[in-house]
Amino acid sequence: MRFDIEGFSSWTACDDDGRGASGITGELERAATLLREALESLAPGATGGVQHVRLDHYASDPAYIYGVTLLRLRREKAIPAAD
Repeated sequence: MRFDIEGFSSWTACDDDGRGASGITGELERAATLLREALESLAPGATGGVQHVRLDHYASDPAYIYGVTLLRLRREKAIPAAD
């Protein structure tokens, strides 16, 4: 099989109500930032992760091959603002 050498980073965030966001980027740091921002917009308890992905050049339609999980995050309860 032929794979891209570098690959991409896929990020996904979701909460218990099924709301969420996801995306693909060529930069691991950007994926981590987008994941954190997405989790901040979801309810406490929301979870997400970043995975390494590569293009599957043999698929008839564009597709990714998902690899190792690089990062996992969970949104905890919001901290009240100080007066």
